[in-house]
Amino acid sequence: MKKILATLAAAFVTAGAAAAPATPLPPGPIYLKFTGQEQIAINGAHTWTDNKEINWGVFIISTLEKGDVNTPRDEIDPSGDGPFFVNKQAGGQITGMFYGIEAGAKSATNPFPATSGYLDLYWRDLASMTASSLSNTSGTSPSIRCGYDCATGFTEGTFLARLYFDTGMDTGNASNTIVGSVVPSSNGQTGIADSYASVDMNKTGLWSDQLNSDYFLTSLGAERDLRFKNSYNYNSKWNGGANILGFRVDDPGQAYALPEPGALSLMGLAMIGMGAALRRRRG
Repeated sequence: MKKILATLAAAFVTAGAAAAPATPLPPGPIYLKFTGQEQIAINGAHTWTDNKEINWGVFIISTLEKGDVNTPRDEIDPSGDGPFFVNKQAGGQITGMFYGIEAGAKSATNPFPATSGYLDLYWRDLASMTASSLSNTSGTSPSIRCGYDCATGFTEGTFLARLYFDTGMDTGNASNTIVGSVVPSSNGQTGIADSYASVDMNKTGLWSDQLNSDYFLTSLGAERDLRFKNSYNYNSKWNGGANILGFRVDDPGQAYALPEPGALSLMGLAMIGMGAALRRRRG
């Protein structure tokens, strides 16, 4: 029995060391914060050549900390225990890009609606890559975008997960994915955007299985994986034209991580091994 347990313990250590350079997600509620820069198109303009997208941007996660459930399946607060990840302090960064967000249909409670959209997460290993900085992306016409889902310095490294903005936040329109409190303008405005997101399992990364929790329950009864409530603040340095406005974005987010699939598999192997050992002893 001691040999079996020692072997399994070694397997846990080896698997953990070889799994990925990314910061692991502890199971349970998680509260995250990230900051970024974005462009928002108004008055019929678009931010991509498909003539559909009205919003895209890049971001860096500043902290991840274990959360405290405020309202089950609805709201997670920061626990106050301190972060388990801080930008650059764990040997890397968590960067990303959101894109493909399109104009939605207005409702009585949604002055600036949006639909569709994706958000990709990457781990940037600072042992082999230079650190990304949001200050390097300023300019009258940001040149970091290298494709529909590509932004230099933000979509490189180890792929963690792809999320898609999901419905359920706008109770007045079932097709909208984002509720915007203020129509963007260059008048120094600040707005709030509320949304749910779900994991896209058609393009999986290291965190996809853990984040695919179906934890959040919308008012319409649908299950979602993450919840966001971000502020957007006008930033002229990111303007792309008269109808393409720049904004700084600050996003607290909420998630409920499942145990790592590898850990569950090893636990299953441990139970099988212990059962076999007990049967041999009884035999």
